[in-house]
Amino acid sequence: MNLTHVFLEVARRVDGEALVRDAVGSAPGAVPAGPIHVLALGKVAFPMFAGLTAAVGPERVAGGLVVAPQASFPASPHLAAGVASIVSDHPEPSERSVAAGRAAIDLLARMLPSDALVVLLSGGASSAMALPSDGLSLDDKRTTTRSVARAGARIAELNAVRKHLSAIKGGQLALRTRARVVVFALSDVVGNDPGAIGSGPFSPDPTTFAEAAAFVARFAPDAPARAREHLRLGAAGALAETPKPGDPRLGRVRFRIVAGPERIADEARDVVEGRGLGAGILARDTESPVDDLANAYGHIARTEAASPGPPRVLVGNGEPSIVVRGQGRGGRATHLALAMAREIAGLRGVSFLAAGTDDRDGSADASGAVVDHTTWARAERIGLDPAGALARFDSEVPLKALGCLVRGPGTSNLLDLHLLGVGESRRPSGHSPIS
Repeated sequence: MNLTHVFLEVARRVDGEALVRDAVGSAPGAVPAGPIHVLALGKVAFPMFAGLTAAVGPERVAGGLVVAPQASFPASPHLAAGVASIVSDHPEPSERSVAAGRAAIDLLARMLPSDALVVLLSGGASSAMALPSDGLSLDDKRTTTRSVARAGARIAELNAVRKHLSAIKGGQLALRTRARVVVFALSDVVGNDPGAIGSGPFSPDPTTFAEAAAFVARFAPDAPARAREHLRLGAAGALAETPKPGDPRLGRVRFRIVAGPERIADEARDVVEGRGLGAGILARDTESPVDDLANAYGHIARTEAASPGPPRVLVGNGEPSIVVRGQGRGGRATHLALAMAREIAGLRGVSFLAAGTDDRDGSADASGAVVDHTTWARAERIGLDPAGALARFDSEVPLKALGCLVRGPGTSNLLDLHLLGVGESRRPSGHSPIS
């Protein structure tokens, strides 16, 4: 079996353009009648915009803005007349991200109550569009959120901090316009909480300044003083809170989840069964620490390898947490794959893939990696020191040298897919850096 082929077929099935086109086309009235303005944000901004215009026709788009990170920005964007585009950055916001935030505010402020705004939201929007709260610099916000993320905070905890250091997240961007708003979102968060996707620029925020201050104290006690003071003032009631559930100011916003992380698990099972293989469950919507997850998956792999039966693939998905303690290259998927190479070493016929449905895993130049029972021994044999790479959080280096990296088309972002293959197995990669 070839787990890379399964992953690529799943990635094709969850293409952002097709998902939005089908969602809009199958729900008459989902998009208001007449001319619309469009704000597309995140890693899948351009595919989602293409899907919307395919469904409603480009002639209905009166204007708008598309914001995407550099890695997701096409060489020659094809946009409707009156629609601007801005190159931004991910995984950390930049001055370009701030410019994108100001441009979005300008677009929304010009709109009238009779106007309709369609928002296309995908993962990466938090970094692609950023505007610090008054009195904070970009570096204050960036350093604080980076420290919180690297300390292993869950996405909900990280987003609480982001929202309370921002002038636009946590429903605050919705307050900048009088127009009717319809949001179509591709969810990159377990549970599909609208307030967590892109840090919820158009969604109510149930978290508080006090919670954000507590998370910073726990995960990043040495965060910039201005950021900590800003959160302290907010917790004391000296600053306006983000809009909460039930806030009438958000009554003009309708929100629809187009697809979420569960979709990739369902599609993977369908692909596996379509190839005549057995399909089982490895994990669903996991947010476990990546090293704990590798231990759990390793136990499952050993149990499955000892059990007779036809070739089969166990499917998992989610967003494992990771506490980064080194300066190497990689991400949660490549780290998990390399850890699994150690877990399944010598288990003949066992292979494993971990890859995100976007085209970047952390700082790795890939979506993830695929390994088998020979990977760890091959790495040691040629002096790649896989154990040291794990300790340094430098998983990309040995996996790239062994040709184990995989990359998807980058047209979706529904979190990570995990595949454990048991039975007849092909070596997971050849000699090319990206398979």
